[in-house]
Amino acid sequence: MTIGDIRSCMHNFEEAVYLGTELEIAGERTLLAGIFREEDRLMVCLFAEDEDVTELQEERVKMEKKRRRGTLTRREEKLTELKEGGDSLLQIIRGIRVHGAEYEFRSGSGGRMEEYNLEGRGLVYQLVHHGVSFGFLEERPLSMVQYLIMELEGEYDRIPFEEEDLKALEFMTVPRHYHVPVKQKIKASVGAQSGKMRKFYCEKLQKEIPYYINYIELADTFSEMQERYDTMREEQPSGEPGFSQRDYELLMNYLKEICPPGMRNLQIEYECEEASLEFYTKKQLQEKVKINPGTGATAFFLAGKSTRKEGMHGKRMKVCFIQHPVEEDIAEIELELLSAFVQE
Repeated sequence: MTIGDIRSCMHNFEEAVYLGTELEIAGERTLLAGIFREEDRLMVCLFAEDEDVTELQEERVKMEKKRRRGTLTRREEKLTELKEGGDSLLQIIRGIRVHGAEYEFRSGSGGRMEEYNLEGRGLVYQLVHHGVSFGFLEERPLSMVQYLIMELEGEYDRIPFEEEDLKALEFMTVPRHYHVPVKQKIKASVGAQSGKMRKFYCEKLQKEIPYYINYIELADTFSEMQERYDTMREEQPSGEPGFSQRDYELLMNYLKEICPPGMRNLQIEYECEEASLEFYTKKQLQEKVKINPGTGATAFFLAGKSTRKEGMHGKRMKVCFIQHPVEEDIAEIELELLSAFVQE
């Protein structure tokens, strides 16, 4: 590291309103450090607490060792991904409102202020130099503090409001989504279900979330997709760009992995207004994770689709398509509702 490295990470504010105001955004205790102008860009600077990731980093190392030994299960991998998938203020706030005038954000950056984060630490030094109080963050280790710099849409030759105006500042937010573990095991027959209410407790929202499984169906993914793309290629005008031979071969190879000829995939059709559910088969989660050599049609994504728009309880039908092969004559299946995406 050189002095030049540090200098290149420092901000050059042409105008600034330093605040150090504590507020709450979407349930997160936050510090509004100030609003700054650099050239024609107007930026809002925020600080908030961050989690201690020491334990998670140790778990990542253990998981990677298990992966290399060939002992890591898919279930262990998926649950570790859930711990890493926490969202930040960057994903929640969309702009500010001052005296009824709205200013949307067009970009944002930030991160945890680890020792290597020169921008974050330099920003703190600048703010401290100008007398900004960090309030509830004053005694927090810097490695457990996150910062955000949100840039407003438009070009500015001056800051369009005074410090007094910022007392009326509000943050505009979008609904918050959480990817949460559920770990609920289910044994069911293939076909139409009773539609009885099931539910799981979501700690993030502090409430129970109900759902209903309507159907568990078998899909001959390989045959259906092969027929669809064969037809597409036959109807493709000669000489015009379209689905290439290479893409076709990659897709067919991928389909043979998730649904070999003679096997089937499961499609779980369910009703749940407050979440999107992620089901897996017991066998799928028990499989050992293989190190991907970097080949295969990983760019293709397959999703199930229900012909029924509405479930037996009058709610919109949702589908979880399980990309793992099962026998075509299977009658009963052991599933796990491993996780869910829930919305505030």
